[in-house]
Amino acid sequence: MTWPFENDTSAIVKRISNRSISANRKRNIFIVLTIALASALLSAIVLYGFGVMQETQNRNQKTAQIMYHAISEQQGQELYKQEEIAWVGEFFNAFSEQVNHSTVNFTYANADMLKSQSMPYSGDLPASENEIVVQESFLDSLGYSNELGQTIQIPFSDGTTHDFKLTGILDVKTGDIGRYTAIISKELVRQQYGDEGMIDYYIGLKGAQNMSEEEATNYANTLAQELEISDDSVIVRSTYFNLKDENHGSDMLFYFLIGFVTFIGSGIVIYSIFYISVASSIRNYGQLRTIGTTKRQIKKMVYREGKLLAAIAIPIGLVIGNVIGYFLIPAGWYWLTTLCVTAGVGLFAFIIVMIAIHTPVKRAAAVSPLEALRYSDYQGKMKESSVLHRKITPASLAKMNLSRQKAKSTLTILSLSLGGVLVVLISTMLVSYDGVAEARGRAFPVGEFNIQLNANQSWDTAGISLSGLQQKNFLNADFVNAVESIDGVTGIKRWYYTDAEYRVNGNSGKWIQGFCRDEQQNLEKERIAGTTDYDELVAGNGIVLLQERADFYDIEAALGDTVEVDYKTESGQIRSKTYTVMGIVNEYSYSGFSKCFALPEQFMNEATGIDCTGTISVITDMEKYDTVEAALNQLIDGNSDLVMETIKESITYYSGLQQLSFGVLLIVAVIVVCFSLINLVNTTITNFLSRRQEIGMLQAIGLSKKQLIKMLCYEGLMYSVFATLVTLVLGTGLGFLSVQVVVKTMNPYFHYSFPWLIVLIYLAILLIVQFTLISYTTGNLKKQSLVEQIRTME
Repeated sequence: MTWPFENDTSAIVKRISNRSISANRKRNIFIVLTIALASALLSAIVLYGFGVMQETQNRNQKTAQIMYHAISEQQGQELYKQEEIAWVGEFFNAFSEQVNHSTVNFTYANADMLKSQSMPYSGDLPASENEIVVQESFLDSLGYSNELGQTIQIPFSDGTTHDFKLTGILDVKTGDIGRYTAIISKELVRQQYGDEGMIDYYIGLKGAQNMSEEEATNYANTLAQELEISDDSVIVRSTYFNLKDENHGSDMLFYFLIGFVTFIGSGIVIYSIFYISVASSIRNYGQLRTIGTTKRQIKKMVYREGKLLAAIAIPIGLVIGNVIGYFLIPAGWYWLTTLCVTAGVGLFAFIIVMIAIHTPVKRAAAVSPLEALRYSDYQGKMKESSVLHRKITPASLAKMNLSRQKAKSTLTILSLSLGGVLVVLISTMLVSYDGVAEARGRAFPVGEFNIQLNANQSWDTAGISLSGLQQKNFLNADFVNAVESIDGVTGIKRWYYTDAEYRVNGNSGKWIQGFCRDEQQNLEKERIAGTTDYDELVAGNGIVLLQERADFYDIEAALGDTVEVDYKTESGQIRSKTYTVMGIVNEYSYSGFSKCFALPEQFMNEATGIDCTGTISVITDMEKYDTVEAALNQLIDGNSDLVMETIKESITYYSGLQQLSFGVLLIVAVIVVCFSLINLVNTTITNFLSRRQEIGMLQAIGLSKKQLIKMLCYEGLMYSVFATLVTLVLGTGLGFLSVQVVVKTMNPYFHYSFPWLIVLIYLAILLIVQFTLISYTTGNLKKQSLVEQIRTME
């Protein structure tokens, strides 16, 4: 605001700041690049976080809330008449065939089912028994084109060939892993299976987003009673409600934290660039003060420069960030979210820029004309030497130069060290993780494949009775013999557990596990009190408390306490048995999720009258792993009551969890390193430009070209050496401490390992940048004569 008695000098301030911007093009490039990069990274990170949530929400909206398992077609048709139901998905897993060394799953599914599973298709779904929809990659493997209406011949494993009319193409990419999906008609299911072809019906409810799981359960049970559907066939899919109610606040906090660290790094660089820029212009500001420019006008000039550069850089960064954010997760893009993130990040970026240039602005405004005339770029108290005659070498000159500009040198070294420490710390966590050990510890104590009864293996099967499946005796001796006869299988291990209910000290729970004599040694290693001897437990009717899991479920028990267990027998009756706690162990490496109690497996088998095997681990010759996997898949294909897990899948899963979290953090560390290198480049080039006159004077009194290059090399190496020392000492120490903390509090499957490769790459990049800068500075000197360098005005 200009008062009536004041002169309006805004045009002059504007003109001077415009000239300053035009005169500092290299500085402007650094600042615009830094702000744009930070804005792009922050917007991309935040958009990715919101995109993951939106994609999950979009996918979840298409997910069924209820499934009626294996019901008649008549019952299924009644579902379409219910007003509360929005859509009905029909599914039947018919059979699998080996075709050209690949597994083809022949299934029936209607349009709503395919839509809910994100399986788009072109053409029409099959209606008659000889029609089919397959993947284009499967057609390629058979040597056919993707022309609809053609007849294709599919060779089956029994030597027969079946003709099908191609009515559609399924757009699902699974052929590259040797598994294909083919959609057949309901008519073919009727012909092949008759009344035994009981179809699964998946239900999408109207207004499910506003419904609780309890409300959905009540509706599912009520409808089942009306349609005379058995309770065992009713499954409420908890996955939908868990995802709907899941709190993503911690995830977004994580992404915002990453973005904040990114901007702190960029803020340091912006501060450094403006600080050096203001320092190099101090004399100009002093001259302006002598002709009447006020402190307020100086502040306006510098702030205006920052605002103009931010106005250029931030929109560029936001556009780039939005593009990156979209391509990172296109299925999670939402225009309103993008608009809000763009506005929020833009405002945040502008605030950070203003904060970063606040101190340089104050310094520019505070300078007096007299101080400006006497100002030297090298500030600080110099330590006077008592030595009258000192040997001047390239190394001593380099040391002298760094010591007389301590603020800049310290800032640059700290900036480089921050990035290096983060890289070493996070890469230490990455290389210290042992995915194989976690897979072994959590699911595969022995063997490479786990074949399990499909109860409680997912949210969809949580309601399936394990004891009911065990009564069907799928894992019988014939099945085991078939597994052991596979070439490459060296042995099997049975794991016993069942969904019996237990009561102890007023607390109750479900699921207990049994152990064999060969597991006694592993239990003994973790024994806290009592006994784990198999024969002693059998003689004393004893049971073992697994303390860690019991603490998790708040189950309190001690030696001598009585545990009542209700088993479901083969005839469907409930049989109660009473056991005494005779042993307590801390934790136990067991295939499958841990239970609170373990007892000799013969107790379970005798009480139920059935074989309580829940999982079979298959021990394999690793050289024949792929062959065994294919044979096992073929063995269990077509039986939805059996599922198989592989150790490779488990390793990939657990390793992926760690790589996702620490990988993102490593990217942030790399970003900080990039900012640090930008700061190093800016500091080196600015120092060089401000010292051209001084370098010319040194050359004039005898400094050779070779000595000059050595001096510049020493200066760069000093930056690198100090930054490397801080990086190695702090990074290694923090990395070691972090691994120990994670092992004790979160995940025991970390073993400290130093990330040699990543550290060497970081050091190599640092040296490459330094030698590139030296090449630039020496090349720049060659373009000017010695007289021109000496005449250069600071």
